[in-house]
Amino acid sequence: MSQAMSHADLPESLNTLVSANMKERVAASFSAGAAAYDQMAGVQRQVAERLAMRIAATRPCPPDRILEIGCGTGLLSTHLAALYPQAELVLTDISPVMLERASLRLGARASYRRMDGEAPDPALGNFDLIASSLALQWFTDLRGGIARLADRLVPGGRLAFATLGAESFAEWRAAHETVGLRHGLHPYPPVERFPWPKHCAGTVEVETIRDHHTNGQAFARSLKQLGAGQPAPGHKPLPPAQFRRVLSQFQAGCTASYQVVYGMLRG
Repeated sequence: MSQAMSHADLPESLNTLVSANMKERVAASFSAGAAAYDQMAGVQRQVAERLAMRIAATRPCPPDRILEIGCGTGLLSTHLAALYPQAELVLTDISPVMLERASLRLGARASYRRMDGEAPDPALGNFDLIASSLALQWFTDLRGGIARLADRLVPGGRLAFATLGAESFAEWRAAHETVGLRHGLHPYPPVERFPWPKHCAGTVEVETIRDHHTNGQAFARSLKQLGAGQPAPGHKPLPPAQFRRVLSQFQAGCTASYQVVYGMLRG
């Protein structure tokens, strides 16, 4: 089968095309999964709550303007709205259906904008707080994306996010390696070499959340139902017989480890 390629392996013009195509697939996937998202998003709900707690602990002054990247159905948004009831809240997502779901939850409390978080619109202005929970792992240029978000902070503003680290889904990776097959997971950054932009000083905290499923098929199905099942660029899905070999490694159940990286950056 084909080996998944990293974006660094591609010529710049092809890299741009692959990135654009991937973003379109990710948007379509999350739109398709939006209706069932809240029912399946146990880990995502935990991470949003824990990120909100970190934001509250590190923001001595209430922000006037807040931008959220990848708001999804509004799991983090509700915490931000409750923490800072006087703040202007701008919610963005690459999926228009996710934005509709968020608007059902928050209504007129926020404004909504379809936007790729890697390319924040300068017309939105600058913000005291930019927050994102489990969206940055879809960036194709994480270092550059963080730099562009940092440029949208007012002096002294904060960028606070939760994303996935390299040890996420270690069990799924190991199952593929055991049967001699390649997985299609995206390459997440190692925590010890997190790609902060050169002009930015950030800090990270790490925790591992373990999500338990009855078997490997249930885990794979949960990712698809969440809209998060898009493989890395260049990866071709395994034929059914090979996929069954991977699933056979989880006869006694499947634990999925999420290595969650909480990042804080001051503008």
